[in-house]
Amino acid sequence: MTPSESLGLSAKQWQFLSSPEKYIEASTRAGRELVLESTRRQFQSARDILERLNGSCGEKARRGVMLADDVGLGKTTVAALVAWVVASAGERRGVRILAPNDVMMRRWEEELQSHVAPLQRCAPALDVRPNRVKAYRVGRLSAGSIQVVKHSYAASDFNLACDLLIIDEAHRAKGEHTAFSKALKRQKKFARRVLILTATPFSIRLDELQRMLTLIGGEPARSPVGAFSRALEDLYSGSTSRSPEIVGKRLADKAKAAVGALSHFVIRHSIEDLPREHEAFGVRNDWEINVPHAEPVELELMLRMDRALRLAKGSGSELSKATNDPRFHVGWRHFDRAVTRLKREVPRFAEPAKAVIEGQITAIKNLRTKVLVHSKMSAVATAVKKTVESGEKVLLFCHHHATAQELTAHLASRLPNLDGSGLPGRATWLNAWNEVLAPAGDEHHEDRLRETFIEWLCADLIRTQTWAWIRGAAASPQPLASALRETKARGAGRETIAASAEHLFLAFMKSKSSRAVLREAADRLELLPGANGSSPVLGVCEPSDVADENFLFIHNQQPDTVISIFNSPFGPDVLVVTDKLSEGIDLHRYCRHLVHYELDPSPIRTVQRNGRLRRVNSWAAVTGLAILYAYPAFRGTRDHRLVQIMKKRIDSFSLLLGGVQDFDVDEILGSDEAWRNEVIADAKKQLLAAGGQLRAKPSKFG
Repeated sequence: MTPSESLGLSAKQWQFLSSPEKYIEASTRAGRELVLESTRRQFQSARDILERLNGSCGEKARRGVMLADDVGLGKTTVAALVAWVVASAGERRGVRILAPNDVMMRRWEEELQSHVAPLQRCAPALDVRPNRVKAYRVGRLSAGSIQVVKHSYAASDFNLACDLLIIDEAHRAKGEHTAFSKALKRQKKFARRVLILTATPFSIRLDELQRMLTLIGGEPARSPVGAFSRALEDLYSGSTSRSPEIVGKRLADKAKAAVGALSHFVIRHSIEDLPREHEAFGVRNDWEINVPHAEPVELELMLRMDRALRLAKGSGSELSKATNDPRFHVGWRHFDRAVTRLKREVPRFAEPAKAVIEGQITAIKNLRTKVLVHSKMSAVATAVKKTVESGEKVLLFCHHHATAQELTAHLASRLPNLDGSGLPGRATWLNAWNEVLAPAGDEHHEDRLRETFIEWLCADLIRTQTWAWIRGAAASPQPLASALRETKARGAGRETIAASAEHLFLAFMKSKSSRAVLREAADRLELLPGANGSSPVLGVCEPSDVADENFLFIHNQQPDTVISIFNSPFGPDVLVVTDKLSEGIDLHRYCRHLVHYELDPSPIRTVQRNGRLRRVNSWAAVTGLAILYAYPAFRGTRDHRLVQIMKKRIDSFSLLLGGVQDFDVDEILGSDEAWRNEVIADAKKQLLAAGGQLRAKPSKFG
């Protein structure tokens, strides 16, 4: 099939996309609440994609489209609608979806199934059935099936032949020589159409975008994108003695030309450009956490470590090549471990380096007796403690596991365990929950899982939380079961405590991994977050090797259960995570506070993290309070400089097609960031209108 040949779909088969109100009503009946403005935009995007792929309504048929909406705008929903139309219309066609990991595969399966009932009601021209979704199965694609598999399957010997190939989180193919990138290049010829999904398709090296354009037949845009790429590289590597106005104008002109060329192949919306949807997302503000300036003794520790490691490196040390490791600026645990490893290597070093390094190690150990808790960690813990005491949840991101371990342990030491004294007895709680949560009574042994779930609801941490909400709302004493049915969870939520518990249990039942955890928890309740002890802190990273800290960490590789619990009012109030949870995960249901404790050098990663909370129907939207992003910085150190640069790069992310640069702070300490900021400010004045060209186009035929 040539790229210009129609898929043979009829525009009547997606006529339902012109009636979002009816679809919302049908979704509500099926138990899913949608927001009108967001649904209207998503439907318009789906309609535009179908018209471009099929060559309908005056559009020229294209080989592919890239959907590059901001994080949180519902790209999965748009693509799921497109998939159902392609798979269920007329002759029925095969659709394959490549998801990055198991968690995202499960999310895709849930998203596709959530549309079955509304589509059956609103789109009678489509033959939509739940058994058309084939998750985890690779093989010959039958007509009308939607197959969901991992990225890794693209690299197999099996040809992913299909009518439509949907590639989720496609920016993971950014490296030209990565296995995934090579696999897509090989597999593209077997797909009649390609839909690429990524919120972060653009970086300083726009050859990554060029490769994705090739997948969707976007070669005509390569030249103007390349010109913009060179202008963007010049911003970061060229002379800073030039006029910022002239450089800004050149950058803006190249960006406008690139946007114009991309508009034929790329659809992109920014949250900031959708004022009618802001209420559903919630406003965002900076959360200022005041970290004190590094004390002389702290600076001396880092300088002595740098000196010792440089000497060791010159003497053939097997330690990390990094002498100014960023982990040394945000905590002491990795620092202490590096000292211990260095001490073991010292005997094999030659003089005089051996004596100097030994002297540095002795001085470091003496200084560490004066510096116990890291200043940044202490300041962040103080802010988190105050926030949790006000009834809010907090999400903290780290880049390294060692930092996440130390931060989790320190937060647990600073946040008091919830006091369960004065609560009704455990038997009273068991009776109340058994009355509130009716038995399932089916053949899948859900009653046994329900019993384990109720045991978890009666754990010390959960009972104490729940009792605080009841006591805070009670006008007069009432039976516990009645209070669970009538009291709002966390005081400001849309649901009662009982409804929240029921929805959490249903979320467990929908997830294969969560059901497995629940089954195993019948004998080991501590497998469920919040059941082991009364600490409100949980670390989702490699568990600490310190025995006394073991209970603070998740001990399985599937985070579905943690995600579901954190998206409920129950369980740990503080979640410390690594970037494993920075993509494709919803954590916004009961949380509006995010701390970037430790930054990845890529601004794109920071944008992805922020998107975990700023999503439709967020806790911020429910409460009417702002989402708060914190970028705490250890002043006087490398960490402070990294945070300063990152925040400025993030501010310009949407402006320059997402053109931001991964950076090493040590390489740019002497660079003139002020000049670059001035260039960007000048370019911003000229580019405000250009971004709108990438929005989904309304259908010419309504």
